[in-house]
Amino acid sequence: MEQSEKLKNLYSHYKDTYDIHRESIKQRDRMFYGLLIVIALFALQTYSNEIVTSAVNDYLNKYVNVRLSNDVGFISTLLWFVLFGLSIKYFQKVVEIERQYVYLHYLEAELNYFYNGSSVFTREGKMYLKDYPLFYSWVWLFYTVIFPLLILIFVIIQIVSEIKIKNQNLFIDLLCCGIIIISTVLYMFWLHIVRKD
Repeated sequence: MEQSEKLKNLYSHYKDTYDIHRESIKQRDRMFYGLLIVIALFALQTYSNEIVTSAVNDYLNKYVNVRLSNDVGFISTLLWFVLFGLSIKYFQKVVEIERQYVYLHYLEAELNYFYNGSSVFTREGKMYLKDYPLFYSWVWLFYTVIFPLLILIFVIIQIVSEIKIKNQNLFIDLLCCGIIIISTVLYMFWLHIVRKD
């Protein structure tokens, strides 16, 4: 295959990979906001179960046209399932994004080979990491340490609260809580110990 054809194919693949990467980032951000909402509902639930039950019912009625009972235990279990699903998908998406960065760096190095060792293709590699602003470091720390720790704190507070009031769906809630804790710890372990750039 001719060099120009190889370059064209490689660039097309890089462009497609970058588009997939950008879409993954958008999905991660939407899941992050969803997690914040569920965590806020858990926090609010420790203050007033009735407000949360009413808010969840109003939301489901308005957007899904479903009306649930005012059973606090059922609403709490529903929130556990939502948190379980969102957190697993969020962690999975973040790991996918981190792995995409490694691949994008590789593709950029391959593209730069065609330009006599220049750095023309370094959007996600050298140029992105060059003079990395302190604020970006703070955001990375927030996403990879503080936010997961907040999830752990809120799920532990919530499950302790449910144990005290003897929620009727306690077994299901404990199961969701356990899976969320294990997933969060494994996520942090992968990001900070296992991951190789």
